Amino acid sequence: MKIIKQGFTLIELAIALAIVTLLLGGLSVPLSKRIAEQQYTDTQTSIDKAMEALVGFALLNQRLPCPDISTTVSDNRDGFEDAASAAGTCVDGANTGAFDYTQSSDATGASWGDLPWKTLGLSAPYSADAWNNRLRYAVVSYFAMPASNYAASLPSLRGNIGTASNTLEIYCGTAANTPAPGCIASNAYLMSKDVAFVVYSAGANGWGATNINSLSVKTPFTSAQLTFAPDEAVNAPEKKTGSGAAAVTSRKQFMARDRTDAASVSGQYDDLLSYMPRAKLTAKLMNAGLYP
Repeated sequence: MKIIKQGFTLIELAIALAIVTLLLGGLSVPLSKRIAEQQYTDTQTSIDKAMEALVGFALLNQRLPCPDISTTVSDNRDGFEDAASAAGTCVDGANTGAFDYTQSSDATGASWGDLPWKTLGLSAPYSADAWNNRLRYAVVSYFAMPASNYAASLPSLRGNIGTASNTLEIYCGTAANTPAPGCIASNAYLMSKDVAFVVYSAGANGWGATNINSLSVKTPFTSAQLTFAPDEAVNAPEKKTGSGAAAVTSRKQFMARDRTDAASVSGQYDDLLSYMPRAKLTAKLMNAGLYP
């Protein structure tokens, strides 16, 4: 019996390749989405670890750490806190460039900068977000004062947390922008006005972030980004200084809401932010026998 060998025609090969391409294309979108979601999950885990470490630091030291602020040659944002000053604010790291940390502390009682991950004993991968950018951190300044630096008008974390004022504020939207879904307009979109500290990531786009390994790798906000991502700009206190800046009091205000893309009427927002209300921190101090 004679066996006839017959191969695929060019048309059949073309059809097969087209089917394979469609299948691979259909799989690539869900795969990229899964990778992106895992990055956000990993980043939230890093933020949660930082929140736990901050509470642990508070229990051990009866104060919160100052942010990592200074960019001087001797410091270079090394992951350690920049110690509190006797004036009631954390050390102000004077510098210039895309990020203006010259107003890293102000009279409203806020201090902000990068998370002092070395001071907190955190290491990779929890020292940064999933995009290798530094986590950001803001704190009520007088909660970070060592006992030796307390002024008469500045309460200590341990002794007078119950009488604090000028705490940080968290919003889910602003009157000037279309609020994200689920953000209620009542009380000017305010979610909490009694927050001791916040930890956050600038998200996948990295706007307002600095690379964990190099201060020269950073992603400043552009004028265009400030327009179509106004809620992200709220989380960049350094953009609230200088010409045309928002009022000083707004520097203690932060945004926490669901993620939206550039096509959303709410504007693009991919930051991840967690915060510690003063009442929750007080409860932890009470459980540890440190308050009142």
